[in-house]
Parts: sequence; structure tokens; C-alpha cells
Amino acid sequence: MAAVGTIICDGGLRGTATHIKSPSIDPSRSIIVTAAHILFDAKSGEKYTSCSYLPENRRFSTTSFAAISAHNFDPLNNDKIAQSENDIVFVALSRPLQQSALLLSETRAIDNGNLSLLGYNSSQNQLTESAHCKQYASIQFASEKLLLHDCDARSGASGGPLLLRSDNDQPAKLIAVHGGTLLINGVGEAETHSASRDGAVADPERWINQARRVDRAVLEQLQRFVAYLAKGSQAQK
Repeated sequence: MAAVGTIICDGGLRGTATHIKSPSIDPSRSIIVTAAHILFDAKSGEKYTSCSYLPENRRFSTTSFAAISAHNFDPLNNDKIAQSENDIVFVALSRPLQQSALLLSETRAIDNGNLSLLGYNSSQNQLTESAHCKQYASIQFASEKLLLHDCDARSGASGGPLLLRSDNDQPAKLIAVHGGTLLINGVGEAETHSASRDGAVADPERWINQARRVDRAVLEQLQRFVAYLAKGSQAQK
């Protein structure tokens, strides 16, 4: 939990993010990963003007965004599976953080019951953990890029890390970034919502929470962003 925080855009809390580490990241920089959709107004599709990160949701530590990675997220895309598959973004912050960080992990083998989601809980006004979650398969929402799960999630949990915990003393692995809930509407089309239904039992063919998996494409997206930041630093020198 010490590696997680919240994102404020244009005065409102929009979601959750994770401070990450990587051998390729310059120690003088801090980079977070989150869901791309929280950087956009849900109704208009317009990008918010100003965003900041709050480590551990501490307002006195607010840090502004310095750069946002290239991404393919389209806030007005009607194909909700494709939209969810692109719902991930990296952000370089304006100053380095004195905050714990998690390592992204490309993982396919999952023991059900060992998944956890960290995210902002609007009812408690703090970051909380939804533990002992399960992974699901779905014909309706089939995607190699998405991890379907039943962790409890409020609207502020979007962008939060989905962790795979070990039965031994090994550190938890950040294996996906939570994007929201996929559901079938009254006319049989897929929609997305930022929060799951309170108290409802997951039905993977009708509604299920989804997270963007950390896969090779995501790791390459980070590598390209780190290289872009390095070029910017060299240009400034």
C-alpha cells in the first residue's frame, strides 16, 4: 500500500495510481502507472487540464505531472473491449518521490484467491485492499490482454494495481492495472462502468471487473517512455 496513491485532475479525485520501479528508470525520476481513462472527462471525452499525484493519498505531498506516455486509449471508442485493452498509461512526475515502488510483472499463472486490488475507497475516503479475489474466464468478454476479476472496486479504484500475492515471503507482483467493470446492457451491447455493483456476485458473461494485464506490449510501452524522457533530458542539457 505504501507504493500506491491517488490522482487529482481539475480539482476532483479521479482514480488510483502506483509508483513503479524498473532498472531502466533514471533514479532522479519517478514514474507512476494508472488507467488512461481517468485522465479524461467521461462525458465529453476531453482531457483534463491539470493533474497531480498524491502519494498514499496525502494531500501535503501533491506532485504535478511532468509528462504522459504515448497511448492508444480512445475515450469515445464504442468497442469497450478494445477500449479496455488500451486503458493504461505511464506518467513521469515533476519531482522524485520518497515513496516505495512496485515492479511490473508479466505473469500468466495465477492461483485463484491470491489476487488483491489496491485502490481508493470512496465510502471510506482512503486507500483500501480488496483481498482473496479470483480470476475469471469469459466468452462474452474474451481478451488475452485483460484479466477479469471479482475484487471489490469503487469508482476511485480505477487505475489501481492488481497484485498477485505469494504464499511464501516473496513480494507481491503487480500483474495488471484495474480499469473498471464490463457489463452487457439491455440491448446486448458491452458497456463499461467505473465501479462494480455492491454486494453482487460476479457473472463473467454479464458483468465482470477488468484489469489491463502487464504483458510484453505494456513493458515495451514503458521502455519507449523511459527512452523518450532520457532524450528530453539530454536535449535540456
